[in-house]
Amino acid sequence: MARPRTGRQTSAEYQRRYRERKKAQGAMAQTNWMLDVRLTDAIRHEAKARGLRESEFATDILGDWYEARFGGRLPPAQPEAPPDTSAPPPQPASINATVELLLAKLEELGFIIPLQGMATQCLHGDERNGLWATVTLNGLDTIEFGLVERTDGFAQNILHCVVDTVTRRAWLTSDAYGELNQGRDIGTKISTKGLQALDDAFARLREFIMAKRKPLRYDETLAALPHYLDQEPSRSLLVLAFQRMGLELVHVPPTDLVISAAEAPQNVALHDLNALAQYVRQEFLRMGKTVCTFPLWDGGELIAYAPEARAFVYAGLRMQPPDSPNAEEGQP
Repeated sequence: MARPRTGRQTSAEYQRRYRERKKAQGAMAQTNWMLDVRLTDAIRHEAKARGLRESEFATDILGDWYEARFGGRLPPAQPEAPPDTSAPPPQPASINATVELLLAKLEELGFIIPLQGMATQCLHGDERNGLWATVTLNGLDTIEFGLVERTDGFAQNILHCVVDTVTRRAWLTSDAYGELNQGRDIGTKISTKGLQALDDAFARLREFIMAKRKPLRYDETLAALPHYLDQEPSRSLLVLAFQRMGLELVHVPPTDLVISAAEAPQNVALHDLNALAQYVRQEFLRMGKTVCTFPLWDGGELIAYAPEARAFVYAGLRMQPPDSPNAEEGQP
């Protein structure tokens, strides 16, 4: 028999309505974020076309809307009241572990964190064709961040996330990764490893940003390579990049211990290695070379060569080629 309604909500009903309300708030926040991005793009483009500042053009639009809505001119902004120096200054709000770890993750990805409001940055490209990152702080209770790719002026939502740092819930939407369209419970316990419930989202952001980033210059790649050549799969991927260009590669490790510089190395990706190998291939064709040596800052060397010069290179190094029948197993 159905329970008679008494006007009181059971615990299950309250939780269900709370989740529905939060889901609706997350959807509304995502919609408002996309509208803000598109409106900002439109104002920036039109202001640039008219030779006006964005703030001036936005004020004109607001004035025209106010006049059409209320039949009068927009009243001037009221000056702010002078601060009351007699009152004690407000104490800063405490930052919980969720906020601290989330901001650290975004900074690691290269997102600009605003002190308040919204910060938008172009990771590469331009206003019409490029990759744009946005972070919005609604106090310390709600943090929004997203990645949008613009192609011929059309915006595609790569990932947008709204995190409620009080209830520790997150709502994700994505046009590129359908499996990320869901709400998640971050959890009441935040481990030292970070926000594990959002690890896949941050991994997708990192992969997408690295894949869309312009390749490093060859000198930047060479400067960062010593940090990668002492481990796998970096060595194998470097050899693979040169093999794709029809070249072979041997790494001569440094003979003396060299302390690395304090400056952090560039984050090298596979397409950076492909660009380096393509540059070397072009130099071979332009100069008519079959062997090219690149000294590294740690004292080591990279020797790129055409397959027909393999015997000459290994003879100069006093080493046996890897495919030699007399080569010992594990010989580089």
